[in-house]
Amino acid sequence: MKQTLLTALASAGLLMAGFADPVKEEAKKPTEAEKAKALVKHQEGSEKVSIDQDKQAANAQELLAEQTNPQVIALLNEVEILMAQATDRLEDADTDGDTIAMQTEIIEKIYEAAKAKGN
Repeated sequence: MKQTLLTALASAGLLMAGFADPVKEEAKKPTEAEKAKALVKHQEGSEKVSIDQDKQAANAQELLAEQTNPQVIALLNEVEILMAQATDRLEDADTDGDTIAMQTEIIEKIYEAAKAKGN
C-alpha cells in the first residue's frame, strides 16, 4: 500500500510539473530594463572598489618608500604592479575570476612581505 501511495504521489508531482504556468515562468526572467539596471549597479560598485583599490595602492607606495629589506622591497614592487592592474580592471567593471585571483595574489604577497620584514 505504501509503495502504491508513494508511486501515485510521485506520478502526480511529475504530471503537475507539466502543467506549470507559463506566465509565472516568464515573470521569473529579468526584463531588459532590470538587466540594464543591474549592469549600471555593477559598474557603479566596480568603480567604487577601483577607487578603494587605488587608495590602497597609494598606501602600499608609502610603505614601500620606508623599506630597506630587499626581499620586502621586491614583494611590495610586485604588489604595486598588481594593484595598478587590478585598479584598471575594476575601472572597466571587469570583476571576473582573474581580477579576484589578482586580489588574492596581492594579499599573499603582502603577507609574504610582512613575514620577510619580521625576520
